[in-house]
Amino acid sequence: MTDPTPHLHSETTPGPGRALVLVHPIGASLRFWDPLLPHLQGRMPVLRCDLRGHGASAVTPGDYDIDQLADDLLAVADAHGLASFDLCGVSLGGMVALAVAARAGERVNRVVVSSSAPRVAPPPNGWDGRRQAALQSGMAPLAGPMVERMFSAAFRERADPMVATLREVFETMSPVGYAGAVAVLRDADLTDRLAHVRAPTMVVAGQDDPLCPPEKQHALADALPSAQAVLLDCGHFPPVERPAEFARLLLAHLAR
Repeated sequence: MTDPTPHLHSETTPGPGRALVLVHPIGASLRFWDPLLPHLQGRMPVLRCDLRGHGASAVTPGDYDIDQLADDLLAVADAHGLASFDLCGVSLGGMVALAVAARAGERVNRVVVSSSAPRVAPPPNGWDGRRQAALQSGMAPLAGPMVERMFSAAFRERADPMVATLREVFETMSPVGYAGAVAVLRDADLTDRLAHVRAPTMVVAGQDDPLCPPEKQHALADALPSAQAVLLDCGHFPPVERPAEFARLLLAHLAR
């Protein structure tokens, strides 16, 4: 680890059997999983945590890296006494889940990743441009474009309350924490680690995801030793737009 593990906020819901650990995207918090949680209630223990720099977790200065976030997640699992667990992550959270599964495969039973990639292409102004925009002008100017990219047009038109909730979470997070996490997207490349992910993995793609389109999700599944890709009619956040369908796929995968 590059520094001592900071305070990491987490919440659990009870259930039988092996725990499921949920890892949210950049710019979000454990509230990202609110639409999915009712579909998992009582089926297994569920652990949600805020990534470093997000939500109620500590904000540490400087650039974060993928191994740092993987260490954080394992530290949270240790704190909750989880010797083994299933993992589900979206976008940056999916990258963290894959990094943990590659490094600590003996602890990870099954994995679900969505809207993720071993390496994420930079935005038009580059990752450093995104970082500087947050640090210089705050989060609010970035919120509108975030909503446009992350949610499908159909979901935005429905005015689902989760759009406003996640926009508020994004706007009120620390620019320092966001900039630190953007550095992970800038620097991380998990291409050479995918062969070490031995846990059976399901890759869930959003049909209308402009950031991680279906063809890239199928390529990710093909690069993993034991994986399948499935497609849902939604944008970058399948657990938010299609929680019931996402839960059905997740539960079936974990039960195999």
